[in-house]
Amino acid sequence: MRYESIKLVAASCIIVLLGTGCSTKALKQENVDLKQQTVQDQQTIQDYADKLRAVENLSEQDRDRYQAEMEVMRRDLEKALEDNQVLVKQLDDLTVIEMKHSVLFGSGQADLSGPGKAIVKEIAEAFSRFSGYHMRIEGHTDNLPLNAALKQRYFSNWELSAARAASVVRYMIYALQIPASNLSIAGYADNRPVTANDSKNGRAQNRRIRAVVYKNLNEP
Repeated sequence: MRYESIKLVAASCIIVLLGTGCSTKALKQENVDLKQQTVQDQQTIQDYADKLRAVENLSEQDRDRYQAEMEVMRRDLEKALEDNQVLVKQLDDLTVIEMKHSVLFGSGQADLSGPGKAIVKEIAEAFSRFSGYHMRIEGHTDNLPLNAALKQRYFSNWELSAARAASVVRYMIYALQIPASNLSIAGYADNRPVTANDSKNGRAQNRRIRAVVYKNLNEP
């Protein structure tokens, strides 16, 4: 009886897999991507450990006030960016905005496109409504060597990733009047992928800009 139940469950699982179009390969890739995202999230928390400790050291009342304020900022960002293929998420006491390269830049470019400027403007407007916050813009690339056109301007993916982050910050400062002291950049090249670089789709996911927002509690 137990053997027949096991066979029935196994058959049901096969039917479900076939019915949903799932495959072992797809499930394995999903698992790899999930693990990679976990690694990336852990690295981010490590990068901003001093900022997170500053929040932990607040009084309970101040911490509750900060967290509530950050939640309002996230909702504002989500509402402003809901139609732009931009992900806004909470990571501990940080707000992380994930943007694919293609929504900000033209193919093989490091200068913001028209639609890219519109997205950055929405982010800047939501960010500027809250005082005492800092935003670090991170540039990430895939692992392919630069093409001939990009090689004329950048030596490697390190320079390219930093240049794309700088392009976002430059627009925020000089076009949108966000104070330079509230912004910073980082370029990581292909060292922090969110998925494998062994496919066109995977490389497209790895070419991205991240904006990490935190309360600047360490400043006097």
